[in-house]
Amino acid sequence: HINAYLGYDFTPHLPALWYVDEADAARHRAAYKEAINHRLEETFYAPLADWCAAHGTALLGHPAKGDEIGNQRYFGIPGQDLVWRWVLPDDPTALEGPESTQAKCSSSAMLHLGRTRNSNECFGAYGHGFTWQEMKWLVDWCFVRGVNLLYPHAFYYSVRGPRRDERPPDVGPNSAWWDDYKTFADYCRRMCWLNTDGRHSCGVAILGESNRLPWATAKICFQHQRDFNYLEARHLWQDAQAAEDGIRIAGMHYRALIIEGDTRIPAQARSALETLGHAGCVISWGERENPLPGAVVVTSPQELVASIDRLCPVDLSIAPHSEDIRYRHAVVDSEHLYILCNEGMAAVSADVHVAAQGAASWVDPWRGEETPVDGTPRLTLAPYTTMILKVSPGDG
Repeated sequence: HINAYLGYDFTPHLPALWYVDEADAARHRAAYKEAINHRLEETFYAPLADWCAAHGTALLGHPAKGDEIGNQRYFGIPGQDLVWRWVLPDDPTALEGPESTQAKCSSSAMLHLGRTRNSNECFGAYGHGFTWQEMKWLVDWCFVRGVNLLYPHAFYYSVRGPRRDERPPDVGPNSAWWDDYKTFADYCRRMCWLNTDGRHSCGVAILGESNRLPWATAKICFQHQRDFNYLEARHLWQDAQAAEDGIRIAGMHYRALIIEGDTRIPAQARSALETLGHAGCVISWGERENPLPGAVVVTSPQELVASIDRLCPVDLSIAPHSEDIRYRHAVVDSEHLYILCNEGMAAVSADVHVAAQGAASWVDPWRGEETPVDGTPRLTLAPYTTMILKVSPGDG
């Protein structure tokens, strides 16, 4: 199976699985791990998905790792798991490392696989010191990345005995903030509705492997308000259309494709990537061992953002710039809804400029209130806060 999946004889590289001083040990280990993960799809996820389909139900849950996007194709509702304090506010984990990709992993899979919902089992094992502010920050972290279904962990009828320490916190009736939970739940309901009924507007894709998603370029995109989705490589030869104007898949049109230098490119994807490269649609983060013809090589955040902007019209910008603001653009009917979230620890005040034209208003999803905007929209966001800029074409 390993040789069949990789397309070459892996036997000479077996020592690399044990000895780090073997030539290209890291690359061979990554290839082997990807092949094993593919075998897991065939022997575990696919049979489960088939059983669920035969019994009229959806396969729910999540894979083992936050950046395993390939396994998501077997879920009726692609999902991930914010657990063990893997992602935290005011911490590098929010933007760095494999688990920082998990919300975009499930929401991207949802879009490209034609699903309606994607989930996150959140808060598990975040400890008895878990705060209301952390809870709010974590759900916003999910929402601005496209998650539209939450499984809060956990609601206990009782916290007697060992139940108290079974992956705390308890976010149910035994929590200190239970009296305010309905307000929180109503907020989550509104945000989940928006991410379910709203059509995502985005022109940038980052290429991913089935069991590994890059985060370095994703971090830059987040910090510069350049939204994106992850595109698993196998879509390029299975169900995506690659042409001179970019990639089309499941109603999305990506004019720019970012490839990080160490991303493994399967042989089946080379033809599509060469088409895109010759059209100038491929941005390579760093030099590759086997360069793609026509790819634009960038090595700094400024070069990456400039290359994106040459291919995709700027959808949203804020002045002065802030690296703490995240955004997501959803379209419901003809209305454009820009979700703006402050993931930093300091308040942000800035003018907001968007591509959509029309009458603007600020929508506060926490209070359920809408306020018309006169002139240039001015964003004022405290930490742990999300606002929505609504633009209604034809009314302005």
